[in-house]
Amino acid sequence: MTGEPDFLAIAICAAVISLTLWVTFAASRRSRSADGFFAAGRSITGWQNGFAIAGEFISAGSFLGTTGLIFYKGVDGTVILCASVVSFLPVLFLLAEKMRNVGKYTLADVLVFRTQARRVRVVVAFSTITTGMFVLLAQLVAAGVLLESVSGIPFWLSVIVAGSLMGIYVFVGGMLATTWVQVIKSSILSILALIVGLGILSKFGFSFPKVLSSATEHAVAGDAVLSPGLIFASGGAVNLISYGLTFALGTAGMAHILIRFFTVPEAATARRSLGWTVALCSGFYLVVVLMGFGAAAVLGDGGAQRVGPGGNLAAPVLVTELGGGIGTVGGSIALALVSAVAFASIVAVVAGVVISAAGTFARDVWPTLTRRDRGNSADVVADTAADDARDAKVARFGAVGLSVIAILLTMAIGDSTNITYFMGMAFMVAASAHLPSLLLSLNWRRFNSTGAVWGIVVGLVSTIVSLMLTEALWMGSGPAPLHIQLPVVITLPLGLLACVVGSLAGERGVGSRAASDEKFAEMLVRAETGIGAEAAASH
Repeated sequence: MTGEPDFLAIAICAAVISLTLWVTFAASRRSRSADGFFAAGRSITGWQNGFAIAGEFISAGSFLGTTGLIFYKGVDGTVILCASVVSFLPVLFLLAEKMRNVGKYTLADVLVFRTQARRVRVVVAFSTITTGMFVLLAQLVAAGVLLESVSGIPFWLSVIVAGSLMGIYVFVGGMLATTWVQVIKSSILSILALIVGLGILSKFGFSFPKVLSSATEHAVAGDAVLSPGLIFASGGAVNLISYGLTFALGTAGMAHILIRFFTVPEAATARRSLGWTVALCSGFYLVVVLMGFGAAAVLGDGGAQRVGPGGNLAAPVLVTELGGGIGTVGGSIALALVSAVAFASIVAVVAGVVISAAGTFARDVWPTLTRRDRGNSADVVADTAADDARDAKVARFGAVGLSVIAILLTMAIGDSTNITYFMGMAFMVAASAHLPSLLLSLNWRRFNSTGAVWGIVVGLVSTIVSLMLTEALWMGSGPAPLHIQLPVVITLPLGLLACVVGSLAGERGVGSRAASDEKFAEMLVRAETGIGAEAAASH
């Protein structure tokens, strides 16, 4: 629903966006080479990468969507936050350093290191772009709702504005600009979260129990806001476990998160950067929990109409009330600050997703469409400078195309869906299709291209099919066949099993077993020691 224009909010939004655009154009001078465009010249430090990963992770889904989810559903809405913090452990212990040492620019670069390149690149690209599209839809829905509420312009025009900005970030500045936009966004968002958290607590005598007590009295769900079952009533414990596992394991398969490890100079920095990420995300998620219950306590059931059916405006409406309410100077300033930072947060996240998807399109899809074969895995590390330069150019225009598609799909979907569910879909694809193949590629000697293709295809297809059978997407008559919202407990084992069976079935086509073992040994040494890994570019 279109709101009245808040010119202060518009001005602050414009100021924040202007700052990020200035950074983008300043970074463009260092993003002309392929290494600069795709990996920021591998010059990002540990704290910078940690802030950038946190910026990728603290999206509209966790900031706006989860606050609204807790407002409506209470304690069940906090499951995603707990699982999200835990999700960095698999990345830290299983992937971060090995990914940095083995890969170059995309997930496919890791998977084709010791397998046949073409078919693996194609299926990885399709799965990666599908995952990224789910994330883009979530972020652009949030951007449209937010910009519509503060500026008064229609939802469709708000989506076009946000989508255009994300295309500019990637087209002009590449990974370096996207990284610095994420750093700026994470810094501002952390400071703002601290201020909002203190504002909520001050209203209740700095007592969190009082916040919860007031929430039970005024929430839409009443006393049930502190009891489990509002989201996971059907499906029982399996529903809850599957939902949590989706977010706990999905991070380890999200392309736009994992490619950030290619931007640091060495593997040790990749590991250290996750320490910064966990610290930032943990603190922020505590504030999100406080905001969700604070919104239930302050706004009450009468605030349901203001926050919308999806709950995506709970955070902006809450801070407006904390600042003094609608029409007051304090309320306008509070809304302006949160709206500006939230909008910048959304655009920064979509820029990160777009550069990941555009890189995948340029390096993994475009060569196939143009019949420009990259060759076998041995050639992946030795790509020519001409190929890399061509990839960067294709990626820039691919980013524009992906932005247009995302804008059109978002306008078709509309603004009534809670964006957290879209994020759940993305994490489910990542956990089921990408994670098994990545882990087996880096650790299992007998893994091969057939296993990679089977695992990714089965993981992706089973995810889409199972989601269509859930209550949220079921289009048939009668009750939905599946009562599990995000059935990763079904799709992840299927993806893993397909990887194993495919690898065993495809051994006959691998060729020399000795050559395969030699390639695995080469990858293992490189993954563990960093010998032969891509080096940082000098500037």
